[in-house]
Amino acid sequence: MQLAHLGMRTVRTIASYALSDAVLRDVRYAYRSLRRAPLVALAIVTTIALGLGLVAAAFTILNAFVFRPDAVHDPEELFGVVRAASADAPAERFTRAEYEALLLETNVFTDAFANGGEIDVWIDGQRMEGALVTGNFFEVLGASAVRGRTFVPADDARGERVIVLSHQAWSRYFDGDPSILDRTIEVNGAAFQVVGIMPESFRGLAFAPPHFWAPLSLAGELGRRADDGDAGLGIVGRLRPELTPAQALAQLVAWDTQRATDAAGEPLATGLALEPRQGTMPFSREALALFMPLFFAFGLVLVIGCANVANLLLARGVVRQREIGVRLAMGASRHRLVSQLLIESLLLALVAAALGFGLSRLVLEAAVHTVTTAMADLGNIRLVVPPADWRVALFLVAAALASTLFFALAPALQATRLDLVRAMHGEVTGNARPGRARGALVALQVTGSVLLLVCAAVFLRSSLLAASADSGIRIVDTVFVNLGNEARRAAVLDIVRNEPSVASLAASQPFSPTALAEGTSGKTTATFRLVSSEYFDVLGIDIARGRGFAPSERGPADSVAVISESAALALWPDVDPIGQVLRLEPDPSLETQQRGDALPPGSAVVVGIARDVPGFRLGGERILAGPDIYLPTVAEAAGTSLALRVHGDPAAVSRTLLERLSLLEPNLAEVVPLRDLARLEARLLEIPFWLASVLGALALFLTLSGLFSVLSYLVEQRTREIGVRVALGATRRRIAAFVLSATARPVVIGLIVGGALPAALGAALLATPAAAAIGQTVRLLDPLAYAAGMLSVVVACGLAALAPVLRAGRVDPTDALKHD
Repeated sequence: MQLAHLGMRTVRTIASYALSDAVLRDVRYAYRSLRRAPLVALAIVTTIALGLGLVAAAFTILNAFVFRPDAVHDPEELFGVVRAASADAPAERFTRAEYEALLLETNVFTDAFANGGEIDVWIDGQRMEGALVTGNFFEVLGASAVRGRTFVPADDARGERVIVLSHQAWSRYFDGDPSILDRTIEVNGAAFQVVGIMPESFRGLAFAPPHFWAPLSLAGELGRRADDGDAGLGIVGRLRPELTPAQALAQLVAWDTQRATDAAGEPLATGLALEPRQGTMPFSREALALFMPLFFAFGLVLVIGCANVANLLLARGVVRQREIGVRLAMGASRHRLVSQLLIESLLLALVAAALGFGLSRLVLEAAVHTVTTAMADLGNIRLVVPPADWRVALFLVAAALASTLFFALAPALQATRLDLVRAMHGEVTGNARPGRARGALVALQVTGSVLLLVCAAVFLRSSLLAASADSGIRIVDTVFVNLGNEARRAAVLDIVRNEPSVASLAASQPFSPTALAEGTSGKTTATFRLVSSEYFDVLGIDIARGRGFAPSERGPADSVAVISESAALALWPDVDPIGQVLRLEPDPSLETQQRGDALPPGSAVVVGIARDVPGFRLGGERILAGPDIYLPTVAEAAGTSLALRVHGDPAAVSRTLLERLSLLEPNLAEVVPLRDLARLEARLLEIPFWLASVLGALALFLTLSGLFSVLSYLVEQRTREIGVRVALGATRRRIAAFVLSATARPVVIGLIVGGALPAALGAALLATPAAAAIGQTVRLLDPLAYAAGMLSVVVACGLAALAPVLRAGRVDPTDALKHD
């Protein structure tokens, strides 16, 4: 038995050595073969590297959000506690009292920290974004500072003025000065101590690390008030080893339900969820759905590139027929030759993967630079290039292997399927002219190009329509000011009214609650908004009939109203609305009045009819759309936003006002040029437009090069046949038709399929519950966009075919008949 076992081991060892030796011989032979055709190798490597670089860039982003664990201790033990969102309400955050109760009353986590979101502050005259966290934040994560120390719970408990800098902020804003730990810095005018600097790899469970971390107890001092809508806390804890996530969730739900029931005095169900926090985004169907369009678009370029390379290898297989025939005649098996050809292609694919990695870094650098530059006037956009790790390298190798099978297997099988006798004499066999394979690859390339270019045209048209849409309000010189501290309203009004660049000021309620309005047609649900008398003039809203509010009409108690044209038709379809009494009562469909707003008055006299204001779209919602009913208010009324008509550049005026208001109190107000908000949707649509345009251009270039190669090869291989046709009297037009007939059918098929795919996808999206928002933002079935995308491919294909067709038309019959 021992001898038999030893014998089997010896056989396996010899077999493994033989296999390794065969692979090494194949690699050496492949290298020598590729050296004899350097231009072919360069074309293949460049084409595949382009596609691999794009998909690697997409995977790097996915990896940074989902797969890459944070640089913390045992990230798989971290779970976030969230309140599940419902159809009627978004997910809610926690209060500090709830966070402390969770720590005391549950035994789910070994420890947990709370974070209060990001906050903008001025540090030594530079605006930075930081995160407010409890004192055990770094302790729970198991993260240490690369210089100095991190927070301790006592820092948060005592409200110590200390901050920890991210490595990026330390390098960028303080030039990597190590002495920063020995001095104080000015944060919103107060002295703070920098106690530590985190490692470059630490991002604090965020995609991009904040500039600094500060104790949560300093929220009020740093400008974040308890009544701030964004001041809720997120909770992340380290799960106890003996508990499964399902068991932990059951305990948390029971605890939260009991607290809610005790507070309400009746049984009340709540919804909690546990989400893994080892990456920035939990791995889920939603996460995959978010990244799938990017993978599809980038992957399509890779597929088109592979099809192009497959066409090239098909042509090279014809050239190598004699070589392959000789090897088959000498006893080489077809399986052996196919393996040899695949190893040649794999070598090229691996080189392309290395080149693609560098290309992916360039793509990501360019994307971050483009987005931050384009959106610079919309605030401090903090983006970083996602780092690459072993997952990205493994993905590239796997993608190279898959690409090799896609572009090399069919040509390898085709190249080894030949007539030995004819191949030995250097004749091209019938089987070696793979017309169907070439046609299928051309159709695939045209389909991808049409798909990407149609998408680019759809986004371009949608962007242009969004930019040119009439919002019904004046935006060119209007600035909005949203106050963050009502106690400072009088001071803010004083600064704004004394600013020379401000021509006029109006106030308005920033939202439109609903009420029941009654006219001669009966009761109907209507929206209302409180606005000052200057509002119509500042926003450029025309009063079609009657008048606006007089300066003396300063509140709803004055019992006057201006209604929109749509409301006038709905409430008084048969009589003149001017002078009619509008009766208002609370909307019974609402449990409480929105955001604690005062109820509208019982009745009001209609004094004017304003033009309908459509507003502008942003993220599927209407911004600044006009209400059905306007009621009077004044700028001194709490809760109102300020609309300013300004002289000069609104962006410059906004910066001036923001600086003056920040001197009064940091984060006192948000100052936004209305022009930037109105352009935002168009600019957001420009991002997918440029992305689809660049990818479409790359795909079209690869398609045209493939089409040109196919036609050039056809003319070269059929020169004798073309000469015979010319000798028999064929005109140049008939010769051109003969040459084009080889690719006309796959091109037409590609046009049809490429146009049908986005149409089918658009129809499917419009059938979803989000159809209204999608359809109003992106014109998914725009016939002009489809025609433009398809026409551009047709014209480009015609230009690519021009040179081979002209060459075929100049064939001399005498020379052609001598052609081998």
